[in-house]
Amino acid sequence: MIVITARRAVARWAERVACARTRLGTLLQLKPVVLHLGHAEGKALLDERHPELALFAAWAMQHRHGPGARAVVERAFELTERLPRALRRAQQRAILSVLSERMLELLREASMNPDKIPETPAARKLRLFLEAQGRKKGRAEGEAKGRAEGRAEGEAKGRQDALITLLRARGLSPLQDEEARIRACADTAKLDRWIAQAATATTVREALGIKTPAARARPRTPGRPRPTSPSRS
Repeated sequence: MIVITARRAVARWAERVACARTRLGTLLQLKPVVLHLGHAEGKALLDERHPELALFAAWAMQHRHGPGARAVVERAFELTERLPRALRRAQQRAILSVLSERMLELLREASMNPDKIPETPAARKLRLFLEAQGRKKGRAEGEAKGRAEGRAEGEAKGRQDALITLLRARGLSPLQDEEARIRACADTAKLDRWIAQAATATTVREALGIKTPAARARPRTPGRPRPTSPSRS
């Protein structure tokens, strides 16, 4: 068994996890070969003669975020440029997939730093690749947001149609301003409440929860006094 890890704690755990001691004192133990890829091992993997090992060097930096770790990752991208074209892009994507979000953000910030200009061809390719990945991520997030908004609009419109249909079926056709109020509502919870109220309401305003102001009592106009007939003596 071979265990390859970038964490020292995992390496220590792997060395002693497969060990069982019986009551009689006998010991059954599996001793794996544990390879801990720390910072020093990561730098050693940056071999110009074997650029394919650069992926493992970057993988060893997956939980590190300091300047040394960033230098290893940038060097890994530089060595990746030595690979054949068919393997180059695949290894670039693989390196990005093993890095943490914090490291990716540091690389993006460094690629936009004006102090990095003039940049090496490898650094320029890394910057362009990161920018392309960022645009792709932005498009994916935008499309997901658009789909979510579209679903929400569709659900709201379905409830609006159901409410208006129910009101008309009960002989309570909404006026123009009342229908506009229904169409302007995108809150599905409120529309559900209006639909429930429309089942028993006697007016559209009652279904929409609009309180009708109490009618003011009209002052009575005092009547004219009737002419009195002359009294007969």
